[in-house]
Amino acid sequence: MKGLFMKDFGLVKGQKQFFAVILIMMMVFMTTYTNFAFIIAYITIMIGVLTLTTISYDEFENGMGYLFTLPVSRREYVAEKYLFSIMTTLPGLALVSVFSFAFSRIREIDFPVGEWVLSVVISFFLVTAVLSIVIPLQLRFGADKSRVALMIVWGTGIIAGYLGIKVCEALGIDWKTGIDWIYGMKPGAALAGIAVICGILMVISYLFSLRFIEKREF
Repeated sequence: MKGLFMKDFGLVKGQKQFFAVILIMMMVFMTTYTNFAFIIAYITIMIGVLTLTTISYDEFENGMGYLFTLPVSRREYVAEKYLFSIMTTLPGLALVSVFSFAFSRIREIDFPVGEWVLSVVISFFLVTAVLSIVIPLQLRFGADKSRVALMIVWGTGIIAGYLGIKVCEALGIDWKTGIDWIYGMKPGAALAGIAVICGILMVISYLFSLRFIEKREF
């Protein structure tokens, strides 16, 4: 697995333009926007996409088929992708979170510590959810077809969310109270709860990814 990490970090190291774009966007957002919670989530998700680019490179010109002729098992490959996603996303999340907190103080924008911590926790949950959905799709359908599959998944999720809201309103259930309750949670409780949820999502996603990659022929 060490060789897989070296390969992926080498691929990421060569994407200087991607990092330059992220840095420019982060600086523009932090000097013009006032919603630092959005900035943290958006930049973190962009960094999380790095894992998907390594899968695309692996699949280029049947590279995946060659890769599995080496002493690398499919189980190791899938496990490395999830570990790599964590190893690249967490430092990025930490960096953008620190910059967001610092810029909020420099610009004298109200961004309480509790809200900042909750924004970091929710951003981690969002990027975990995105990767948990997209990694299995890309391993199942490939880079091109996975985009179509992802659009279908997101569309279904949006429709389901909309219908859920309408059902709650029809039944007289105040769904906004639940949102307020989440935002009112203590940072420690929110961190513990989301960590458990993220862990469950990753495990389920890993099992699906492993099943998909084992069925693919290269």
